[in-house]
Amino acid sequence: MIVALIGPNGFAESGSLCIAPVFVDAKPLIVPGLDCEAEKISLKIDTQVMAWPLKESAKLPDLDLTTRHRVMVLCDHKPQQSFAFRFSQFKTEQPCLFLGGYRTVQLWERKRAPWCRCK
Repeated sequence: MIVALIGPNGFAESGSLCIAPVFVDAKPLIVPGLDCEAEKISLKIDTQVMAWPLKESAKLPDLDLTTRHRVMVLCDHKPQQSFAFRFSQFKTEQPCLFLGGYRTVQLWERKRAPWCRCK
């Protein structure tokens, strides 16, 4: 979810991502080489590093709306996947970051991702 702070120029200056918890099931569908225990998955966005949430969605605030951001998924501190995005790529102001069924990182519009539940 993007939290907009209106600056002196009247435009939003800061946003945030809603990060869905890791979906863990009894028989995960994992792409070879992407197998990782949920507790060892972490996330790096630009210079910010955090453990991937396990039970509830988490919000990563204070991201610049005008710049390109690098997202990296780590397993036990080792890079596994990465991509870049800009907030301008989205029609709505609520992007949701999540790991899909094959543990591939995805960033979708919030309305297409009901499992993202940031407040």
